[in-house]
Amino acid sequence: MFSGIVQNRGIVRRRIPQNGQVRFSFRLEKPEKGLRIGESIAVDGVCLTAAKIGSRTFEADVIRETLEATTLRRLKMGERVNLERALKFGDRLSGHFVTGHVDAQGILRKIRKKGANRTFFIEAPKDILKFIARKGSIAVDGVSLTIQDRFGRIFSVGLVPHTLSATSLRLKKIGDPVNLEADLMARYLDLLNSAVPRDFRRLQISTLKKRGF
Repeated sequence: MFSGIVQNRGIVRRRIPQNGQVRFSFRLEKPEKGLRIGESIAVDGVCLTAAKIGSRTFEADVIRETLEATTLRRLKMGERVNLERALKFGDRLSGHFVTGHVDAQGILRKIRKKGANRTFFIEAPKDILKFIARKGSIAVDGVSLTIQDRFGRIFSVGLVPHTLSATSLRLKKIGDPVNLEADLMARYLDLLNSAVPRDFRRLQISTLKKRGF
């Protein structure tokens, strides 16, 4: 489990194809203490397992299904990625609960600049639109952001100077794909709603009053 608060960034050092999957090697911009083999690390919002650890590097294997479902398949040598280590019990939660399981890829359609801030307008696939609500949370390339507004399949998120300086989102250009993970709470609420009988969902206060309640 993650929080969507990027702690570090990495640079792609190597990309090694292996029987349909890829092993990536990343160099950390800042050293990380206590990093261990088998630890979960979110790379641009995708939960990966550290398979090899160096002094300021780690390697992780990405299977074919993950490559097809996320932007990791597009990673090239020298590109920067957002990194977050898994939460420890008792950690302060500054963002929102993020699983590292990407739901879909969105496309950055527009960037609006206002002073030092930026607003991203992202097009989302139809299958996750029901989870995208104004003032709700969403993870974009592993970064916890608040949805400002939604216009059909386009939603907007604001990026303050700190987010721009601390993440690789500042490097994004119009037309770039981004990994999207819907808010976990929105997903569970949708699941609960679908489990409630349709007739019960239609029940209103006025109906209860008419029936003598």
